[in-house]
Amino acid sequence: GKTEAALALARCISRINGTDEMFYALPTMATSDQMFGRLQKHLRERLGLNTQVKLAHGQAFLVEDDLCSETPLANIELLSNGDSAKDKEDREIMEWFSGKKRALLAPFGVGTVDQIELAVLNVKHGALRMAGLLGKIVIVDEVHAYDVYMTTIIERLLMWLSEMGTSVILLSATLPLTRRAQLLKAFGATTNLADDKVSLYPSLLVANESTVHHVSTTVWQPNRIISLEMLHWGDNDADVEAKAHWLLTQVADGGCVCWMSNTVKRAQRIFNKLRELNTDDIQLNLLHSQFPLEERQRRESNLSAMYGRKNDTQPRPIKGIVIGTQVLEQSLDLDFDVMASDLAPIDLLLQRAGRLHRHERIRPAMHLTPHLFINFEIDNNETLKLGSDRKIYAPLIVRKTYQALVRQKNRRITLPNDYRVLIEMVYGGPPPSQDDPLYNDWLSLKSKEDMAKAEAAQRLIPAPDARDSFAEIVAKRTELMESENKAGYLIAQTRLGEPSLNIIPLELEGSTIRLADEKIHINAEAPRSTQLFLLRQHLRISNPQAIKAIESQSSTKLFSQSALLEDFYPLWLTSGKAQMQTAKGQILMFTLDPDLGLVIEKINKEGKTLDNHE
Repeated sequence: GKTEAALALARCISRINGTDEMFYALPTMATSDQMFGRLQKHLRERLGLNTQVKLAHGQAFLVEDDLCSETPLANIELLSNGDSAKDKEDREIMEWFSGKKRALLAPFGVGTVDQIELAVLNVKHGALRMAGLLGKIVIVDEVHAYDVYMTTIIERLLMWLSEMGTSVILLSATLPLTRRAQLLKAFGATTNLADDKVSLYPSLLVANESTVHHVSTTVWQPNRIISLEMLHWGDNDADVEAKAHWLLTQVADGGCVCWMSNTVKRAQRIFNKLRELNTDDIQLNLLHSQFPLEERQRRESNLSAMYGRKNDTQPRPIKGIVIGTQVLEQSLDLDFDVMASDLAPIDLLLQRAGRLHRHERIRPAMHLTPHLFINFEIDNNETLKLGSDRKIYAPLIVRKTYQALVRQKNRRITLPNDYRVLIEMVYGGPPPSQDDPLYNDWLSLKSKEDMAKAEAAQRLIPAPDARDSFAEIVAKRTELMESENKAGYLIAQTRLGEPSLNIIPLELEGSTIRLADEKIHINAEAPRSTQLFLLRQHLRISNPQAIKAIESQSSTKLFSQSALLEDFYPLWLTSGKAQMQTAKGQILMFTLDPDLGLVIEKINKEGKTLDNHE
């Protein structure tokens, strides 16, 4: 609903501006790819515009087939001042014409929020991106999903867009009031809201520097009640088997259930156990980020067909179980009869619950009313035990979410009435006192947020100020390198987090790899068609030890001299497996399983897996 409302509002604004030009920014490549088709359809069928939408993210060229419509680089003649340009200068000049540099200049675009963030980071051609946003309507979706680091960058962007007279539409179902106030302030809009309207939900808020319009909109499912129930399983083998048995019980008499896990490994282990126990021909599906891109897209399409709106070509399973991670939270239009989720921040749980009884359909007798089961470990005192999840989400937010849920009357959530209440219970209110059990968690989170703001400030261009010379100030700052596959001080990071690496798993036969009926030598530059094929097999890993091990491999010309592959790393496999040694002498085992995706395990000298229990 938010998307349709945003496009309608954008049309209203465009009638005043005299142009429909827009850029739609989303949190991930997957959500951008989904929106790409929707926006194209909107322009042609609603607005009657026979034009193309430009897709803007690091892998856009794998999705968008516009190579023939753009000027071939071979036809561009480089200019010089009489001297022949050096190879590096040649490459930099040619890079200026590449799609990602000029993507925001297109009248209509959709892509990751990273692309518009780069307009206010001190990178080469950053002003070109800013010029591309001038006069457009900029829509930023899922604005609650961005951490303090990214929000700091977005706030600086809002300052510039406001100064340039650019309208911005921010979308969120779970935005805390304090975050909303910060974004309004950054844009220079009034935050003088009437006391009786501050907490309206759902709400449409339109504001500029002097006026504000704030109303509550009607909803499709008023007073929707979701029953809450708690589960208390951990990650040992017995508990994994218990989870699998529970899921099988939920669909014994028919129905479709989804379990959303906080980690890939946890999801893989549950799914693997389900494969062993499934004797009833139940449809099993697994989706997470550790599948090669092409396989992940295929799985997303299958899930959307099976569990989305009514589809005559792909009937809904009579009995179905879907195991997934956070990738199921956004963009995919899925509908389940019952849902279980690992404990996560309240806004993410509400996002996950949005896939529960999403569409009108006849439900199995066992699942006539929506039930959300939340799984977390408890200790001997029956209090929350975070375990490895503390590495994924801030302990303060998870603990406050736990407190908010256990306080719910009759163990149920009434939507939309409880949205604002639950969000503010977790993200609002004053800091805890020093004698509060949550104080240390609050102190730790505040310290990380302060560091994130400082990191962002080092990379930002100055705030707009008519009295200062923008060009002079920027020229004195360290110019940052733009890269989507590296991290470091001199990198214009649009996201701050654990290091990650784009890898391409490849089956190695001597010094060649086999692609269909063709053999490619690893010490030769690949033709463009081969590079594109290989890029469709890539995935991103964040395991620190795995990253170090893969980066330490010697380079090959297939990657170092193939332009599209130079920022990627190969994972050489033999019969689907690879072993590498860590600095501590342990063995990392990589397995590309066709059903589980990439599995990474630590093995000791005796051959025993060390981290099954995370």
